[in-house]
Amino acid sequence: MREFAVFWGCTIPARFPFIEKATRVVFEDLGATVHELAGHTCCPEGTLVKANDEDAFHTAAARNLAIVERASLGVVTPCNGCYSTFKEAASHLASDWRSRERINQRLAAEGLRYEGALDIMHFAEWLADTVGAGALAARVTKPLSGMRVAVHYGCHLLRPQPAVRWDDPLNPTKVEELVSALGAKVVDYTTKMQCCGGALDRVGEREGSLAFCRRKLYDVQAEGADALVVVCPSCFQQFDLNQAALQRGNEDVHVPVFYLSELIALAMGHAPDEIGLGMHRVPVDSFLAAWETRTEDRRRLAEHFDVSLLVKCDSCQACKDDCPVCKVDPSFQPNDIIAALLEGRLDEVLAEGDLWKCLECYTCQEMCHSRIGMAGVFRQLKELAMGRGCGPESVTAAYAEFLSTGALGRPKEGARKKLGLAPLPTGGGDVIGRLLGSDASGTSDAPGRLTATAEKE
Repeated sequence: MREFAVFWGCTIPARFPFIEKATRVVFEDLGATVHELAGHTCCPEGTLVKANDEDAFHTAAARNLAIVERASLGVVTPCNGCYSTFKEAASHLASDWRSRERINQRLAAEGLRYEGALDIMHFAEWLADTVGAGALAARVTKPLSGMRVAVHYGCHLLRPQPAVRWDDPLNPTKVEELVSALGAKVVDYTTKMQCCGGALDRVGEREGSLAFCRRKLYDVQAEGADALVVVCPSCFQQFDLNQAALQRGNEDVHVPVFYLSELIALAMGHAPDEIGLGMHRVPVDSFLAAWETRTEDRRRLAEHFDVSLLVKCDSCQACKDDCPVCKVDPSFQPNDIIAALLEGRLDEVLAEGDLWKCLECYTCQEMCHSRIGMAGVFRQLKELAMGRGCGPESVTAAYAEFLSTGALGRPKEGARKKLGLAPLPTGGGDVIGRLLGSDASGTSDAPGRLTATAEKE
């Protein structure tokens, strides 16, 4: 569905126009033809309307959908509440023909009729099932490389079943796949499937609402996430506005919150000011600053490694327990070193020295189903470490010996003579050192070897 009506709902235009702006930008960038239809009312919201009159709830929902059907379109909404209302009403009216006919008799006064033949999709559902994570990744111009992002689905994007059935209601993955397509690393956390609790504010339970907000934000923060991404304006309100309230109470919580389309717009190259990120109650400056730093770290990493292969290696980790060194020295975790590189900690990896525990036995390479292996990465890390002068003294001394004598040891002629072995031919001596134009310090200006000076530049 590339041409459709958009249903913004009440909350986004009234309270969060920056979410509307970012979503419009994403629709345009992804080539969607979007129609905005006159005559829509509130979806309506379930807690406040359905509790008063279920018939009014279904009538208003059917009317909104009938307006879309009259235009021969489907509908996409960026609001979980509107999505749940429409899906629940559609399910009810499909099974209760008496209710449907009673409502259609009312709608006839406006020249409308609800048939239930239209497609109803959430914005995230449209991205996942119509656009696809792969196609989204292809449109990214500034990936969120190295950023750690936690995902909050919200209840009404996934439930109630069977009215809503586009992802697993208890173990969903599709929004994570979209975030990963932007280049970010998805952070798992204990309360991922916990309700935001924002509806408690609507019924006068302020402290309960804040308790829900506090618990999830502290959980996300404890996992080292750089941001929390949501796909519902009510959830955004809970975690952005109520987090600001917690901060005013001197609570140590500081998690930038984004609606999904905002992250996508950033990854597609749109500037923060263009999509109004300064309008958030909780500033997102820390996220943007970390993103710039990690983007530069990734650029530096790309000077020495194929970053796409590192990402693939880090996301797989099928060989995590195969390294023979790990079996005798559990402190050596080569997969953790790959992750550290992607987190921008190249300098730390080179300085710590654990990389020298790699035996270069190529077990990882032979067992890698993608034929990547980590041995080549560790070989390059060792060269970088030597170029910086932070390798083991034994390696420095051995290389100096090699440049000076052309060998790493002198033959024991006495032992050879006892065994009846003839003297070896004269060796090449310092010919390699002279060919490379190097001295015995272990640095070289020859092509293919990185000097300490060149690496720093």
